[in-house]
Amino acid sequence: MATFTEGPEDPQTTEITPATFSPPELGATTPLPRAAPTMATPVAPQQTQARRSGLTWKIFFAVAGTVGLVLVVTLAVSQVQSSRAAETSIHNGLLQTAGLIHNQLDDGADNLTSVARIYVSAPQGIKGVFERSGDSTRKPDEAATDTSDYFDAAHTMAEELGAAWVQIADRNGVRLARSDQPGAQPRDLTGSPLIAHPLAGTAERGFGVASDSVLFQAVSVPVFGAAARSPIGVAMVVRNIGDSTAVGIQRVTGSDIVFFAIDSMNRVRIVGTTPRLGDRQRTAGALTSLIMAAHPAGSAPGMGQVLDDMKMDNAMGSTEAKDNTIDGHTYVWTVKPLKTADSTTVGGVVALRDKDEALAPFKRLQFFVLMTGLIALLVAFIIASAVARQITQPIRILVDATRRAAEGDYAAEIPKGTGEIGALSEAFNQLLEDLREKQSLVDFLQGPSSGSTVQAQAQRMSMDRAAAPRGGGQVATLEAGSTLANRYEIKRVLGAGGMGMVYKAVDKELGETVAIKTLRPEIMNQDPAALDRFRSEIRLARRISHRNVVRTHDIGESDGLYFITMEFVEGSSLKDLIISRGRLPAAAVISIGKQLCRALEVAHEAGVIHRDIKPQNMVVEADGTVKVMDFGIARLQMRSEGHTQAGMVVGTPEYMSPEQLRGDELDARADLYSAGVVLYESLTGKLPHIADTPGALIGKVLSETPAPPRASVAEVSPALSAVIMQALSKDREQRPRTALEFLALLERA
Repeated sequence: MATFTEGPEDPQTTEITPATFSPPELGATTPLPRAAPTMATPVAPQQTQARRSGLTWKIFFAVAGTVGLVLVVTLAVSQVQSSRAAETSIHNGLLQTAGLIHNQLDDGADNLTSVARIYVSAPQGIKGVFERSGDSTRKPDEAATDTSDYFDAAHTMAEELGAAWVQIADRNGVRLARSDQPGAQPRDLTGSPLIAHPLAGTAERGFGVASDSVLFQAVSVPVFGAAARSPIGVAMVVRNIGDSTAVGIQRVTGSDIVFFAIDSMNRVRIVGTTPRLGDRQRTAGALTSLIMAAHPAGSAPGMGQVLDDMKMDNAMGSTEAKDNTIDGHTYVWTVKPLKTADSTTVGGVVALRDKDEALAPFKRLQFFVLMTGLIALLVAFIIASAVARQITQPIRILVDATRRAAEGDYAAEIPKGTGEIGALSEAFNQLLEDLREKQSLVDFLQGPSSGSTVQAQAQRMSMDRAAAPRGGGQVATLEAGSTLANRYEIKRVLGAGGMGMVYKAVDKELGETVAIKTLRPEIMNQDPAALDRFRSEIRLARRISHRNVVRTHDIGESDGLYFITMEFVEGSSLKDLIISRGRLPAAAVISIGKQLCRALEVAHEAGVIHRDIKPQNMVVEADGTVKVMDFGIARLQMRSEGHTQAGMVVGTPEYMSPEQLRGDELDARADLYSAGVVLYESLTGKLPHIADTPGALIGKVLSETPAPPRASVAEVSPALSAVIMQALSKDREQRPRTALEFLALLERA
């Protein structure tokens, strides 16, 4: 069991610490001025609206930027893909159109040739007319005498074959009849391959232009007599090309078709077109410009030569595709030249694919995507506005509360929310609660009893000086105005303790006010290990840095006098406040308890147990800040060998935990018990256990349960009373496990 010596604090207190501080500044009780609570200037509605609008636009632009980027990328990709798809579709369409033109023209010519051969070889056909007229045996240099039968035969053949007209020539190449010209005069046609080649025994085909504006396709077949080896005549069948041919190809392929002829003046004459290409004359001019512009040299002697010089696409059998605009539409077009039997270009057929039409489905898709994006932006704006309103409303309340708090009004209540805003609101409410509690402490300090506080401080200092020299010898006192260690100018004595004196001094090197605690020389002589303990105290104390802890600076020695320098704090000790003012308001006590818990939390995390938490070691500044002193004489959680003398126990019995009184190994919960005693005394104005002798006091602490604070002071809430009683539990397992847990209990109380 530890031994105790009578201490100097007051008749009801037994002091068992090696050294004790009195409050660092006894006379500094004038508090800082406090602003009167005022209502903060309300935020104007237009300002709130402007803030909400600004946030709305920020959120909207963030969402719109994302949506817009996705929209732009989507449209760009779809544009590229649609262009490729359209080009593929157009190319395939042109291939299909070119194939159908081949079928319509070349295969049609083959079919017409076959039918014409059959017709002219029939007895009732052209062959029969030649035989009945005797022309099958007429000599080559003899002319026919009667051509009326030939006209009738040509006319009948044109009707039978569905031809525009049929022309018959004799073995000399002289025209005998033409079905569309009853009075046609004989004419030598041997200069035309369509007549010359059949007279040599082979069929011929080709294109031609009649009357400068009629494009036709002709096939010529030889007419053989019954016994003649060589042809006795020629039948030429002509089929005109016009709108019906163009429409037939368009109906199958979807391409626009234009047939044109080149007249004797090298001008383009439209002879057949699909309806939507519009006016023929305008189309003719446009085609002429396109074809001429596509020529490699830019110009040529004639249109036929221009077509001949254009680069061909072998897959289509026509010129390479070109892009141009006609009548406001973008077309991809190609030209298949139409030639006579001697390969002279006399016209052509143009296949056009409307690129705008091919792109129309993709443009509709793009329009749909664009409209969807715009709708998404509209929805984003609505959502942004709603989110901004949801955010700005609690933020506006927080701003108003902040302004009111800055002006000294802590009465604002922040509505609870969800998510991050809810967490912010909860934290701010907790901050306001702390400020209200701290303000309650400030109001208490500003009360009309400050004079009695000064008297209590003076009384305690006198008692300290009277009791200090218990170990024998005089207390070494430094005179005001003297200099310690050639650095510290002593201003005045602040207090006396069991191990030495406490002074207010000025550090002349740094120009700062400090507190100096000296070590009694006689204790050094009696205890050779005292210096070692002294240094240990400093090493421990310097681990702790917190606004609720008096900061220890350094250790020094001057002419055999050892001392510690530390932060100078102006204020009153909590013990003096209790002595002079009685019990404190509950809100002020909670503020003191929270600040004490924060100081203990930092110390315990550093592995330091104070072991002597009591009101005498707590200074309350004028602004309500509580600072805990004497961490410099604390001990480590585990006692170091050689640093604790037998019979010496750190602590004051009224505030010591049962396990500390029993001499058990201690942990952080011993300080929490002492903190509970401090709060109990602050709330009720008296200690939980009071006895006439140290032994009786120890017996009560170990065995008796004190009355709850609420039993003495009805104004104390049940929750706060229960928290303090939990901290005073004799079984440390029932107490809060950490200072942080104790702090949380106080916040909930």
